[in-house]
Amino acid sequence: MLPMVIKPMLAAAAPGPFDSDDYLFEIKWDGIRCLAFVSDRTLRLQSRELLDITAQFPELDRLRQLPEETVLDGELIALENGRPSLSKIQGRVQLQGRNRIELLSQRSGVVFMVFDLLYLRGQSVTAEPLTKRRQLLREILGELNWPMVRMTEGVVGKGCDLFDRVKQLGLEGVMAKWLEGKYWTGKRSSAWKKIKQAGLRPNRFVAPTPLSEEP
Repeated sequence: MLPMVIKPMLAAAAPGPFDSDDYLFEIKWDGIRCLAFVSDRTLRLQSRELLDITAQFPELDRLRQLPEETVLDGELIALENGRPSLSKIQGRVQLQGRNRIELLSQRSGVVFMVFDLLYLRGQSVTAEPLTKRRQLLREILGELNWPMVRMTEGVVGKGCDLFDRVKQLGLEGVMAKWLEGKYWTGKRSSAWKKIKQAGLRPNRFVAPTPLSEEP
C-alpha cells in the first residue's frame, strides 16, 4: 500500500553556480510541485502543501497507465508563448468550476516535468541513489511515451555552462543533485541545491564533494 500523503524532498540554497562530476544539473522549472500517485488504476495528484489537486488537471489522467503502486515527483508547468508561466499554472490550481477546468485542460494543457521516482510497483526506491532512480524512471516513462509527461533532462559536471544558458533564456535557475544521493522524504537536504539568478555572489561557487547526505 502506498502512503496516503508524502512530503516531498526540498533543496538547500547554493550561493552560485558550480561544476562537479558528482552532480546532475537540471533546469529549475517555474511551476507547481506535484507528486503523482498511481494505484488501483486511479491517479491522484498531490501538491507540495499535501493538497489533492487531481480534479484541476484532468488532462493528466493517462498517467493511470503507469505501473501500479507508483509515485512520481515533478513540476507542473503551463506554457505561455513557449515559456513557463507561474501565474498561469497557479490559476489552474485555483480553479473549481468543472466546466472551466475541462475547457482550459483542452485548450492549453499542462506539462508534467518529472524528475524523480519514489515508489515503483509498491516498492520504495527512495533509498536508491539518484542515478538508479532516474534509470527506472526513464524506463517507465519511455513505455508511457506521452509528450504531456516528460522526464527532465540534465548534464553531469557542467553546472556553470547550464546556468549561463538558463540565464540567457531568462529561466528561473538550475538544480544541482548529488548523483549518489537518496530521496529524503519531507527533508531539506544539501544533496539537492537550488541555484537561482537573483542575488548571486559575483564569484563562482565550488561545491565540495558530499561526504554525507544526512539532512
